[in-house]
Amino acid sequence: MILGIGVDIVHLPRITSLVTRRGRLPLAKRILSLKEWDEFNQRFPNEHLVIDQQVKYLGSRWCIKEAVYKALYPIHKLEWKQVTVEKDQGKPILHVHNGKAYGIKRSHVSLSHDGEYAISQVVLEG
Repeated sequence: MILGIGVDIVHLPRITSLVTRRGRLPLAKRILSLKEWDEFNQRFPNEHLVIDQQVKYLGSRWCIKEAVYKALYPIHKLEWKQVTVEKDQGKPILHVHNGKAYGIKRSHVSLSHDGEYAISQVVLEG
């Protein structure tokens, strides 16, 4: 049974603007789970290197997490850090903290980038 379907699109210059105004670390701390936070700091130890890849990383996580939120809303309202995105052979994999409590048995996620945009779709099964 499908619990929900969510989709989100992010204009990456919006993430760049947030990083420029507030810094990359405050945004990362706000939206990343502990596991993602560790990965982010390992991949990008210097805030001045590969800014576009940092924005792409943060924008992708933002996009996927928003899609998960939309898939469960209004029955459940998740917080950013309750969703962890990992990769398995390049494919994003979702882990929702206490997912079974929300009735989630399986999750499917698709993420795509095109120029200044990232788009994701999430299907949650119960």
